[in-house]
Amino acid sequence: MALLSAIAIANLVIILADSDSRMIYSSWMLIINSSIAAGLSLIALVKDRSNIKRDRTAIHLTVGLVFWFIANIIWGYYEIVLDIVSPVPSLADLFLLSAYGFLIYRLLVTYKKLGEITNKKIIYIVSIGTGFFLIYILNLMLSLTEISNFRGLMLFLVTIAYPILNSILTVLALTILLNIKNEKHHFIPWICELIGLLAIVIGDSWFAIIVLTAFVEQIWISAILLSAHYLLIAGGLVWYLRHYSNWELRISDNSITKNVRKIFSTKVVFLFIIPTAFVVIIILYLPINFATLANQVGVPWIYPAYHEPLQSNSIYQEYIVGAIVPQSGSLSSIGKPVLASLEKAENDVNGYFESHNISSRVKLLVSDSKTSPEESLAAIKKLYSSGARVVVGPATSTAVSAVLDFANENNITLLSYASTSPKLSIAGDNLFRLVPDDKSQGKVIAKKMMEDGIKVVVPFWRSDIYGNELANATKHYFEKLGGRVEEGVSYKPHTGKFATSLHRINFIMWNQELKKMNTMVSDAITKYGKESVGVYVISYDEITPILIQAQLFDNLGKVRWYGSDSVAENHHLTKNIDSADFAIQTGFINPLFSVENDNQTAHEIENDSGGDGVGAHDSSMTYAATAYDSFWIASKSLEKNFTMEINNKEMNRNDFNDILAETAESYDGTTGKIDLNLAGDRISENYDFWYVVKDNSTGGFKWETASKTLEPHH
Repeated sequence: MALLSAIAIANLVIILADSDSRMIYSSWMLIINSSIAAGLSLIALVKDRSNIKRDRTAIHLTVGLVFWFIANIIWGYYEIVLDIVSPVPSLADLFLLSAYGFLIYRLLVTYKKLGEITNKKIIYIVSIGTGFFLIYILNLMLSLTEISNFRGLMLFLVTIAYPILNSILTVLALTILLNIKNEKHHFIPWICELIGLLAIVIGDSWFAIIVLTAFVEQIWISAILLSAHYLLIAGGLVWYLRHYSNWELRISDNSITKNVRKIFSTKVVFLFIIPTAFVVIIILYLPINFATLANQVGVPWIYPAYHEPLQSNSIYQEYIVGAIVPQSGSLSSIGKPVLASLEKAENDVNGYFESHNISSRVKLLVSDSKTSPEESLAAIKKLYSSGARVVVGPATSTAVSAVLDFANENNITLLSYASTSPKLSIAGDNLFRLVPDDKSQGKVIAKKMMEDGIKVVVPFWRSDIYGNELANATKHYFEKLGGRVEEGVSYKPHTGKFATSLHRINFIMWNQELKKMNTMVSDAITKYGKESVGVYVISYDEITPILIQAQLFDNLGKVRWYGSDSVAENHHLTKNIDSADFAIQTGFINPLFSVENDNQTAHEIENDSGGDGVGAHDSSMTYAATAYDSFWIASKSLEKNFTMEINNKEMNRNDFNDILAETAESYDGTTGKIDLNLAGDRISENYDFWYVVKDNSTGGFKWETASKTLEPHH
């Protein structure tokens, strides 16, 4: 029961976490649980040190578990600390595979000591079943993996090695288990180890289920199985130490035992402890829901993302401005700078009101869209229930499309700082956008391709309202200039952390689309020559694993690559050597709406975004600046609207939208002069082109603006 409780508690941390946090929690759980198993094994080894000469298998178990623990630390360092892709094979692979060697040798030694083997039919059936399973996994991997170059071959060999070694361990452990069932002091530990090995086999082979079902966000189930594996082995070791150790681990003081049992009686556990733990878990993992509920019933409830409105006896008139920001998910790279700029805008606006003796203040309410349309709709509903009638955001066109009907029905005005889809250019709705729509971007990038001598484009784009509309706009203008656009490959964008993660299974998932792209590019090169062919990719933060995996396909690295505004200045791309190298090799260039950066506020926003000069900052300043201006426009419009309402009680949402449009066009802010069309979108064709270069001062990579035509470095 203690073992099952430990497994449940450890895995609840992963299960109840949001999709982005699961990857981090999974790494921590693997480190913690493997340390427990390794520590108990060391204790057992010290306890039985007198028997080491007779039986050295305990040493092999301990070394194997310690190596697994070290490997998990290395993986955590890559994924959590550095946030970069590990080499193939990595140091973690070295420790993991070495651990298997010790564990397999231990089982073989134990197997030889068993003597006559019983139940051979069961062993044959298990071995045959395992063999078919491995053949299936091998065939699946061969169909997905590119093995024509060294990196692809190593990725294949390392990935397939784990299920093979785990299967060997399982067959050997099952054989031993069936022949020591009468040896009670060994049977329970072997039961735990066998079930643990079965868990790790399924966990390491989970990618097969992911590939077949496309449930990519369920990669965390693998972490649950691996986490349980360590605790199962630890449970077996605890059993052995408790019942068959020379060290007496039982509590000898009966009075203490009785008192503990009184305190933690069955009734207390079921009526108090378990319900309390359940409530605590809900509070920890669902704070926003509780905050919304509290606001609705009038109960004070404080959370960092929500600000309590000022009391009615305040000397100020308070306005609430909501904001929907992608703090997690596949566009989280812009979340941090946007949030920093909004917080700065809140401070600056209130400072302006105070210095001009205006008896108004503005409160910022922020909700995470998680780069998901469903979460964006939930976010705007929470902001609405908290009193927000003007919302800065959402960022993506898919998210805006998901919330627009709710905004129109509930008289909420949206000011998006990054949405660009032409499909959302609708006159008379409640959406304003401080960036131009993608007809402008498509025209600019098509012209750039033509200037570079590109005659044929093979597109590779995310199939959503943003990717589809931008791809169509670029196709229209490129063909209008005399170019040709091939059919290309569209992909279904996934939400959550796994879509942009540097997990090897994620790389394998991209192989299917990239193989199609490689064939199309190869055909285009044969017909038109590599100098006339370009790849046009439209993506979010998943661009990093795409570029890393694209280097496995020779033809993809022979032509120029072009991108979109959602990729320009992406810091994940430049943090990873493989993706940055491929970007330099292909002259990967991305357009981005240009904002003025010669004013003090722009420099302050840039510094808040983590930068120290043009092109040096970690994340795009463009969206941070447009979000900053959006908050100012919203705040000034609310103040002007309140003033006019004092004299005119009949004003409606259309009147407010007119006020906001007038305020925007009279506001000369961080991003410069704002001109809006009838649909409320910014009118401009002022774009910069961004590309990746080697930073000689740091040895890393950075983004710079292009002042001339770039030549790819083959």
